[in-house]
Amino acid sequence: MNRELTVEIVTQSGVQYRGTVDGLVVPGTLGYLGIRPGHAPLVTGLTIGVITLRQPTHDLHAAITGGVMEVLDNHVTILADTAEMAEDIDIKRARSAMQRAQDRLIANSKRTSATYIDVDRARAALLRAVNRLQVVQKADLSS
Repeated sequence: MNRELTVEIVTQSGVQYRGTVDGLVVPGTLGYLGIRPGHAPLVTGLTIGVITLRQPTHDLHAAITGGVMEVLDNHVTILADTAEMAEDIDIKRARSAMQRAQDRLIANSKRTSATYIDVDRARAALLRAVNRLQVVQKADLSS
């Protein structure tokens, strides 16, 4: 039996990752899923979260905002709405996005803002920013 999985993470802008791994953990719509070589065929939805790619000497991490995953014959294809490998995440930009989203939600809760705030959009932006920062932290790149 093959002891590796071939993984591709693809977005509209192209292939974000292609390689072999010992296993991976993905954010499924009903919770995190672990995939190992020999896994049964599967198609499932993905949600915002962290993908962990397990390699013999270290793990790689990516932030995604949702998508679909197919597992077939030790090949995993992830079609993601957006995906960023940890080393590609701009930490300052992610922190700034998180602060902006928090400020919008605080302003809305205090009703100090004269402009309309789309609360769902601000919450989604906050989740995306926090997710990106969690990926950086897991990869130990936060310095």
